[in-house]
Amino acid sequence: MTEPPTLPNAEEDPAGLFAQGVRHWNARDFFEAHEAWEELWHLAFDDHKRWLQGLIQYAGAFVHFERGFFASGFRSLMASATAKVAGYTGPRHGLDEEALQAQLAPWIAYGRDLTDDAAFPEAPAPLPTIVLTNANGP
Repeated sequence: MTEPPTLPNAEEDPAGLFAQGVRHWNARDFFEAHEAWEELWHLAFDDHKRWLQGLIQYAGAFVHFERGFFASGFRSLMASATAKVAGYTGPRHGLDEEALQAQLAPWIAYGRDLTDDAAFPEAPAPLPTIVLTNANGP
């Protein structure tokens, strides 16, 4: 039985969409990070696609936060993203998942504590930065 095709690493991302998303994320342009990763998401399969969707949802949550959108949107996107990336063991395009999750932890807790009609209180931590563990990153 043939394995479904995947995008196992950044070298198989000829347009450099993952790296573009990382650069946008680290520049705090979460909407553009979302857009770059969504293009890559359309090319991915199975668990890798689900993992990318989680990253896209994290970016979307920070769009909500930075633009002062609804707290309920931030909360639901953080919860959904966390569920999608949990337990993923496949290719990560060099992303240091452990470092990212450590930075996201206070934000995930922050999201759980928000109520639907709440205004965003002060940020619980600095906005997370994505670190790549390979030499092919931005």
